[in-house]
Amino acid sequence: METIKILHSADWHLSQRGNVAGRFVLENGINITLLDRIKALEKICEYVESENVDLTVIAGDLFDNANPENIAIRAAVQTIERLAEVAPVVLIRGNHDGKSSTSSALAPFGTLARRNGIYVFEQPEVFSLIIKDTKVQIFVHPYPRRSDFQQDPQLKLMSPEEISIHISGKLEETISGFSSMIERDAVNILVGHFTVGGGSYSKEQNVPVFDVSVREEFLAPFDIVCLGHLHAPQPYYSGSIARNGFGEQDQKVGFKVYDIQPGEKPVEQFIELPAREYVTVNPEEFLKDGHFSPDAAVRVKGKIPKHEYDEIIRKMKALNMPFLKNAIEIESDTAGGNGGDTSEELSLEEAIKLWATSRDGIALFLDRLILAAQEVEGIFNEAKK
Repeated sequence: METIKILHSADWHLSQRGNVAGRFVLENGINITLLDRIKALEKICEYVESENVDLTVIAGDLFDNANPENIAIRAAVQTIERLAEVAPVVLIRGNHDGKSSTSSALAPFGTLARRNGIYVFEQPEVFSLIIKDTKVQIFVHPYPRRSDFQQDPQLKLMSPEEISIHISGKLEETISGFSSMIERDAVNILVGHFTVGGGSYSKEQNVPVFDVSVREEFLAPFDIVCLGHLHAPQPYYSGSIARNGFGEQDQKVGFKVYDIQPGEKPVEQFIELPAREYVTVNPEEFLKDGHFSPDAAVRVKGKIPKHEYDEIIRKMKALNMPFLKNAIEIESDTAGGNGGDTSEELSLEEAIKLWATSRDGIALFLDRLILAAQEVEGIFNEAKK
């Protein structure tokens, strides 16, 4: 039998709304974070075309929200149609893609579903394809939303943690049912968008105990498991195609490829994609070096005295780096007097700016936030008189 080559990708998060180091940047009318992802998708398409991939699996979160912008939809449709010209494409709903009675981010694929080699799933299902004279059984389970279980009367009496455990149990029941349908002479693939116990969102964050998840033993019967939802590449997960901020700065991005024959274990390979670099340095390193890739997002983070802060600000202005984030804390200036210390109190504006340096995306609203705080402070001071 011939070897079947399967490409596994997930968590594209296509959107026109992202920012880099707190800056919303457009290039030819396209958000630069969307351009980063479009470049990654071009690499995926080139790989599928050059390596004769037999099946492409996209395990959810194609978009970043349930109502994507037209430009994000266009990027997704063009990419998936291009992939489908080479091999069938399986696409499932993730938690960001959403679904309600009025909107679904995957709606643009409604007329294409199961036509032209594009298979779109918003509910658990089992279907099969014949690839190179081999039966490939695909078990799909999109993200299990709590709204899918709202008719269950038990949920009304449960805490949020108990609801997560209850839904996790239902998810395991469905996957267990899938297991009973596995065929020995076929290639059996589980495609899902959910968490696995022991997984991690990133190097810095493990999956919370009460997240909706399944135990790893429920995945063992399948030949290949292609999951989305966790952005870090790890067992079962391809990871995302672009870094989503400083929390993922050392994280590789890319996709997975499996070569498999019926009855044999798959050979797995991770293909790394080029991606925008995110770098965090302390103030001393920044003052000493300050030379970084012009496309990199750089965060200066640490606590320093006020006089050093002024020096760093001067250097930041001189370098004029496009994606520079100030996350520095200023140490209180102290002066000795009668054996005691007195601390210089920050002004309202200084305090808000200091607080805002560690919060992505706040720069656009900083002036309005300060104005609102000043109004509240004025009312408070007036009330004290």
